[in-house]
Amino acid sequence: MLKVFWRVVLIVMGLLGGSTLALQAQIDTQRVISVGQNAIYFKDYVLAIQYFNSAIQSAPYLAEPYYYRGLSKYSLDDYLGAEADSSAAIERNPFLVGSYYLRAISRHTLGKDSLALEDYKVVLQDNPDHKGALHNSALLRMALKDSIGTRATLDHLHRYYPDYAEGYMIDGGFQLERGDTVAAIDLFEKALAISPTLSGAYLSMAGISYDRGNYSEAEGYINRAMEYMPDRAELYLNRGIVRYQQYNIKGAMADYSIAIELDPTNTLALYNRALLRSQVGEINAAQEDFNKVVQREPNNYFALFNRAIISNQIGDYQVAEADLDRIIERYPTFLPALVERADARTGQGKSQAAREDLYLASKMTYDKGTLQKATSQQAKQAALAEETERVRSEKDDNIQKFRSLVYASQQKAYDELYTEEQGIRGRIQDREVLIEPEPLFTLSYYVAVDKQLKTNTNTAYSSAIGLPTEEYGVLVVEHLPQLSQAELQKHINAVDSFDLSIPHSAEAMMHLALDQLTIKDHDAVVQTMGQIIEAIPDDPAPYFQRATSRILAYEAESAKDGERNSQNRLGISMNSTLSKEYLKKKAISEEALTDLKEVLELIPNYVPALFNIAYIKASMGNYSEAIEYYNQVLKLEPTLGSAYFNRGLCHYAIGEKQLGDNDLSQAGALGYFKAYSIIKRMK
Repeated sequence: MLKVFWRVVLIVMGLLGGSTLALQAQIDTQRVISVGQNAIYFKDYVLAIQYFNSAIQSAPYLAEPYYYRGLSKYSLDDYLGAEADSSAAIERNPFLVGSYYLRAISRHTLGKDSLALEDYKVVLQDNPDHKGALHNSALLRMALKDSIGTRATLDHLHRYYPDYAEGYMIDGGFQLERGDTVAAIDLFEKALAISPTLSGAYLSMAGISYDRGNYSEAEGYINRAMEYMPDRAELYLNRGIVRYQQYNIKGAMADYSIAIELDPTNTLALYNRALLRSQVGEINAAQEDFNKVVQREPNNYFALFNRAIISNQIGDYQVAEADLDRIIERYPTFLPALVERADARTGQGKSQAAREDLYLASKMTYDKGTLQKATSQQAKQAALAEETERVRSEKDDNIQKFRSLVYASQQKAYDELYTEEQGIRGRIQDREVLIEPEPLFTLSYYVAVDKQLKTNTNTAYSSAIGLPTEEYGVLVVEHLPQLSQAELQKHINAVDSFDLSIPHSAEAMMHLALDQLTIKDHDAVVQTMGQIIEAIPDDPAPYFQRATSRILAYEAESAKDGERNSQNRLGISMNSTLSKEYLKKKAISEEALTDLKEVLELIPNYVPALFNIAYIKASMGNYSEAIEYYNQVLKLEPTLGSAYFNRGLCHYAIGEKQLGDNDLSQAGALGYFKAYSIIKRMK
């Protein structure tokens, strides 16, 4: 097929045909803010910050750019920057309530509890039923030991949101702090009755059972939590503790190994596995684990002491002595360390030094000045020998418990910040997997490298549509990577320097469109592609990208308008009437479908076009038609996991659960592991 991309066709565009960052910011600040909001929607926060920087430079008196830049910084975990920007927004517009909420969650995350609470109060004065502010205020009041305020806030939350399961989770945590486990259990059970997949409730119930010594029941609750969070290393770590308490050493070791597979840097799992390996005689393997712990945590004296014991056992006396020197410097009255160092010194022929250690240990035990302390320490050693305390918290630094397994003393699941859909796209937590379809195929200079995926056909798709893949690296991709500031700046500069007042070739215009696409200005992409299509009506690439950018621009605009609060990306509408917004969406979708059908006229059976048609059909609620198009995609590309994933969601939407399960299972096998969590949630 002729690569019409290379045709030398001159195209003249007016000044409104492109979107530059520097120039456009001076002319139309609101336009720059709007495109920056698009970047936030697509989670390209580095790019968003650059847009808002430009808006601030052009109009420093506006509050909005500071607010949105703060939101972008928050999403990049720059909480101090988010706090500063939200404060700047409030200075410019004290009535922009979203800025108070952003500053509140930033301060909350930074541990500035009292200041955060004051900001939540402002939010609640404006909107008394703001779920996020009520949720977080309850947590803060609980942390500040304000029992009366906590109770009042929780009652308010329950009154406004009686079916809000996580409100009962917080209340359960509040009851636990007050020592009322019976009331806490009732509240956790109420939360589970509303939301059976609420894994945090199972973990809280497991904690209560564990504290009561009912280890079998605790293990059962952890197992339930694992059904919904199978990739959380902490769950395997703590189930290992529970199994150890039931003397299931083999099961505990298996759990620690899984935890390490999920999180190779998890020192608690490495430490616990090392202890168990040493207990069952796997000395070399235990030493290897302790080495890894010490490498990551050089001041972990528990690991140092246990490694020293093993080093003495295998005759590595120099390593043992070095470890014990550090321990004795930190814990000079820890008698077992002195005895172990005496053994290490004896092994090296340092008889005099060994006798000095033994003498010092004896002196600390029997000397009048240290008799009381030594007696207390001996009692602790006796208790330890009887293994009455088999585990300790990771925060417990009592060196006497060097033989105790460690459990993760993480905050209760109810003690987490709340992120809502209204105005805040940052992430304080990822409580549930958001069920959204896999994205549209799009042109791009870049592709995200995902090792989980079983196939990579980006180059083939690009060649089929006539793109210069090898020369310029233009690809047809589904998933885009996060670009660095330098990479983004290159494309911003290219757009800024493009002279729109003179004629350009189709090739040059395509590169402009791709630069606009990279900086998430989809409205400009649609316009530029339209110019190319007028000049070259038989080139499939502009039709393809114009269709994709139409949909992406609409989705971003809908998110800004709050449309997604009433209609999700699968097209399930909460409204019974055809609203003006629905008619707008339908018109845009029809235009996109027309473009994609033109692509199929030029390239029959082109998989990305078929996939995108299916996506659009599903977004309009036409699930049966979408399934038919996904069927065509999978007939042509049977290993495309994203098509199985999206088709499965369509089956669920029309009540075909078994078919949905089958498709998501296949998607999971092809690397889309989030599919497994969805299958469990649909049970």
